[in-house]
Amino acid sequence: MLPIAITSLIFIMILMAMYLPKFRRVLGTTLMILFGAIGFIIWQDTQERELEFQRIPASQAKLSHMEARPGLNSRSFVVTGRLENSAQIFTIISVTMQATIEDCHMTECEIVGQEAAEIPLEVPPNQARDFSLTMPFPTIPKIIGEARWRYAILKVRAR
Repeated sequence: MLPIAITSLIFIMILMAMYLPKFRRVLGTTLMILFGAIGFIIWQDTQERELEFQRIPASQAKLSHMEARPGLNSRSFVVTGRLENSAQIFTIISVTMQATIEDCHMTECEIVGQEAAEIPLEVPPNQARDFSLTMPFPTIPKIIGEARWRYAILKVRAR
């Protein structure tokens, strides 16, 4: 219903602009103001989104109690843990985490899988929250030695 109403409104405005010369100026001015306002809102939203990734450095977010277990299929893992926010003012909205699988035998470890995933979790200042996340890996190589997992926080989004 809404698309029909919008199409009808646009059609009526075009007809009025064709037959009423004074309406053309008003319509042109209105459209310029409208497009300017839309452009300003988009620019402001882009600036705010960039600020969200600069409010908390990755060093003020910490992962702990991390565990990985096989997921529903052979190429996914369920990663659980706790995300801590040591920032004093800002609330974490989400964190981009990188999980690395290493194949360790003897004293050498070799990276055999590495993926990044976003953890959409709200963590207030000086608090922690538990999370569970399914991480797909495109290929899982055969582990010869012992599998070792490493986790790192790449980006923190906060408000």
